[in-house]
Amino acid sequence: MEVEIYFKFILGFVLILIAAKIGGVLVERFLKQPAVIGELLAGVVISPFALGGLIFGSDPIILNFAHIPFEHLSEWGLSGDGHFSVMEVISQIAVIVLLFVAGVETDVRSFVRQARLGALVAIGGVLLPFVFGYLMTMVFFPDAPNSAKLFMGAVLVATSIGITVRILMDMGKLHTRAGTTILVAAVIDDIIGIVILSVVASIAHTGAVEAGHIAVVTVAGFAVWLFLLFVGVKFHRQISRFVLKPFKTSEAIPIVALLIGFLIAYLVTLVDLHPVVGAYVAGLMFSACAEKEEIIEKIRPIMLFLAPFFFCYLGMQVDVPAMAPVAAFAAVLVALAIIGKIIGCYIPSKFVGRFSNNEAMIVSVGMVPRGEVGLIVAGVGLLIPGALGTGTMPRELFGAAVAVSLFTTLLTPMMLKPFFRRAAKLESKGMEV
Repeated sequence: MEVEIYFKFILGFVLILIAAKIGGVLVERFLKQPAVIGELLAGVVISPFALGGLIFGSDPIILNFAHIPFEHLSEWGLSGDGHFSVMEVISQIAVIVLLFVAGVETDVRSFVRQARLGALVAIGGVLLPFVFGYLMTMVFFPDAPNSAKLFMGAVLVATSIGITVRILMDMGKLHTRAGTTILVAAVIDDIIGIVILSVVASIAHTGAVEAGHIAVVTVAGFAVWLFLLFVGVKFHRQISRFVLKPFKTSEAIPIVALLIGFLIAYLVTLVDLHPVVGAYVAGLMFSACAEKEEIIEKIRPIMLFLAPFFFCYLGMQVDVPAMAPVAAFAAVLVALAIIGKIIGCYIPSKFVGRFSNNEAMIVSVGMVPRGEVGLIVAGVGLLIPGALGTGTMPRELFGAAVAVSLFTTLLTPMMLKPFFRRAAKLESKGMEV
């Protein structure tokens, strides 16, 4: 019966949250690492490819890994085949709330001050990883189509702003100079990544670059982002007076702010930006408003409830057995994904931003996690038909791309912790961090 499907969604939702909470607590208490690592690993454990498949193998609806059919969805234009993943939608809602809260908590003036350096860090973190991904695929898979090699380069370009924000939050470093630089760079990295993905997808699909479309995506992406940032900085008093204060008597200001965040997250998708970019910039719009603390106080508990779901669900997409045939290639790719970001981001941080060695390393390592963004890029490569009508990216390359997303995400908090610890020691001694 259809009603049973809804009940199973509820059960699946609760199981994912319970697993995420248990994983987060265990990792924090016994391994002294950020909770996000435990939430990701919990997702890997309960996924349909592991424990979840053993327990619920005959009923995949419980963990909703497969899309579940709903009547009339295709008529509404939601999906061409009438399938819809509710859990995927919930995970996207969770990461939008996470980025909105991060935006509100950010010092918008500090964000603007770090914009130039953040742009240089983003560019530096794009060039080397892309070259590494392309060349290594050429070495290990010389017969793979050129479009597949380009997609592997694009996978290494991505930085997951959602993962980065959560790591900085867990470590209490979101508001540091290095933390703000990472956020600026991650936002710009996302826009650059979208442009690169558009170019690569165009080559894979048509064999040529559609220059007009690429130009539109680039200009529109940066224009929308800069416009929203300008509105938040210059008109925060008007936002408080005309948008938020009318709802003060009903104590609905935080909810109204969050709803506007969701609206902007949707609107930026119309220019091919990821909704998390819109959510973060929407948060920045409210960060200069007088109601900032009230918004944080009321919305943060919602974020703390939903965010673990996103990271656990991300872990559930990892098919560990599928990575086995490309273990050597994946290991090399993970190492180069880390090295490429660190070198590419360290140079502008150190020599343009005048950061100390320790701070420059914090910025560089903070740009390492690929997370869901890497998976999205790889998924596009898997689905776009090539000249022969088959997927552009071979399955074994997709497994390696998943490994990059998983391991860069898991390793980043562990790599960051010693640098933050060193920064705290230097601060206590009154020295430059």
